[in-house]
Amino acid sequence: MRSIILLFISINLLGQKAPKLDTVFCDCEQARIIPINGNATVKKTIPPKGHGAKQEISESKQRTKYAFDKEHNSSWYKLVINSSGHLCFNIMPSKKEDDYDFMLFKGATGGFCDSLSSHRIKPVRACISREKEDIEGKTGMSYKGTKEFVNEGVGDAYVKPLFVTKGEVYYLVLDNVYDKGEGHSIQFYFEEPVRIKGVILDEKNKPLIAEIALTNARGDTMELSKSKADGSYEIDTHLRAKVNYVLNFYNDSSFTFTKNVYLKDTAALKNIRTVLPELRKGVKRPIGNINFYGGSPEYIPNAVPSINNLCRLMVKNRNLSIQIEGHTNGCSFGKPYAQQLSDQRAMKIKDFLVKKGIKPERIKTLGKGCNEMLFPLDENTTPDQQEANRRVEVLVLEF
Repeated sequence: MRSIILLFISINLLGQKAPKLDTVFCDCEQARIIPINGNATVKKTIPPKGHGAKQEISESKQRTKYAFDKEHNSSWYKLVINSSGHLCFNIMPSKKEDDYDFMLFKGATGGFCDSLSSHRIKPVRACISREKEDIEGKTGMSYKGTKEFVNEGVGDAYVKPLFVTKGEVYYLVLDNVYDKGEGHSIQFYFEEPVRIKGVILDEKNKPLIAEIALTNARGDTMELSKSKADGSYEIDTHLRAKVNYVLNFYNDSSFTFTKNVYLKDTAALKNIRTVLPELRKGVKRPIGNINFYGGSPEYIPNAVPSINNLCRLMVKNRNLSIQIEGHTNGCSFGKPYAQQLSDQRAMKIKDFLVKKGIKPERIKTLGKGCNEMLFPLDENTTPDQQEANRRVEVLVLEF
């Protein structure tokens, strides 16, 4: 029987198809067209091999030190800009030992490739540096970069973003200097400089000194700041279009609080008013952003900063005992299932805290099923509202 099972597994593994790799084009005239509407992706490609029919790039042809000495194994992309903003991209080699360089040219309505062959066009951005293995060979344009051009030798892996306008066309050429290299993938996106400003108050409208952490969708901390004595704060950062970020607020004697922020809300980001409720016995609050995947007791990645802040409160206030209450988004699979799921969600957060060193006797759990949804389900309930229903709340038992 064991042999039969192993044979069955082997047949299934052999029968699985490898993901299809994207094609690359080694000449400017056949450049792959990429519409840039915001976020765009080039999936993992086949390895580029050679320079194509023409050797179109060299330091002497472009008359600049910010050029390949020659094309080794090149890939051409034609970027059609359909939105205005600061263009960024990440070039990610499939093999980190590969050394991908790139040049970005401003295109024209016609004849760009012919003009390039006539050696009259210089790049608007270029990164020809090496020694990128510590970041898995990645390179590109982002606010990590401090220069517009990086020439040959050991140097920065990223250059500054470029402001592009709807209707423009750019040509991006990549070159892997190694002949036995592998392919690459590319992520294009817009990212803008933003100043976030606000004030933090208590329930009596008095200013609070609190910590503010800006985190991304994975829960990674991007910026960390602290409000002044008057409760005000400012954070200078860069946000991507169409991406959700979270501001996490923390004060040692207050309920933690979170606020979702988006690049499109630029005006609102300059005037954020946050009230942190005081910890008091008998008070119950949602712990912002501790939400869960649908039908699952697993919390979403950007819940982690909020759970960590709850843990910090428990560590700082040793007399604090709480009850964690789990909730679901509806009872579509029946009330017994919703009850079990809400119990599991509350227990999941308790387990996290206990693993961090909080004594289990300080934490009770209670599942509320679908009895206390923030947003009753109907045809108008949005995905964000449904996610808000999948939550935990915290009741202060002792403080």
